[in-house]
Amino acid sequence: MSKSISFKISYHNGEASNGRLNMYDASVSLQGFAKALSITTHALLNNGEVRRKGHNVQGAEIFINPSRKGSFEELITIVVNNPEVIGVGIITNAFYDILKTTWCKTLDLIHDPETATVKRLQNRIEPFIGEMEESLESSLEQAHRPIKSDEEMVIVIKRHGSREVLRLDSDTLQRVSIKTEADIRSDIIGNATRYNILSGYGKFYDDQEQRVIPFKLMDSFPENKKQLITWSMHHAQNEEGQGKLRLTVQRVLSAKGVIKRYLVHDASQSK
Repeated sequence: MSKSISFKISYHNGEASNGRLNMYDASVSLQGFAKALSITTHALLNNGEVRRKGHNVQGAEIFINPSRKGSFEELITIVVNNPEVIGVGIITNAFYDILKTTWCKTLDLIHDPETATVKRLQNRIEPFIGEMEESLESSLEQAHRPIKSDEEMVIVIKRHGSREVLRLDSDTLQRVSIKTEADIRSDIIGNATRYNILSGYGKFYDDQEQRVIPFKLMDSFPENKKQLITWSMHHAQNEEGQGKLRLTVQRVLSAKGVIKRYLVHDASQSK
């Protein structure tokens, strides 16, 4: 038994109003959506497994249908081969929930999970949302390609009944366009709050920023210091103000200057 989930990706304003787009911009945009949808769908169907490349989905296929005459609107169909892994009756809502949760996080928009399936993934000890955010960034930036050429362009994802799921515009383009600073800073103090020992991804409460910021341990990070990350988590949970680390990092920023994550090169106990 399979389950089909269909929705629309529609382009508005500019040349899209005439039912056409620049061919290169359109192809880059659809490739970006294809990768982002593959990464998202695979994570949903495979217990939160995060893939870096969106070439295929284990457990589903993604199809594009003919465009409608007189508009620039693409109908996308995802055929889930074994919907029972999530639940036939809930998989559609779970799909839209994980899409909106992970894509909104990547675009610095606010959306709290609504389904039990996605809440479970968000609340895992491993930083699932942070890993998904990095995995989706380049794909979602590609999806914005027509907006780079025409800032009046708007791209809307709509589910059945024309219910809007997500809207991309010039503002979300700025949020997903990122750069890595060349400078290395050694003044980042706080506590690790989550950490995946296998992937090196985690979350860090930055005392100066007064918020949690995702991090990724770089290949250059000393192997014998990885235990400091779990040490920080343990002491932060048991003793207020304890387990402080000083990180040596490069900052990854959005085009708006918002810190997206830290690339961690070294760490030490903060005295």
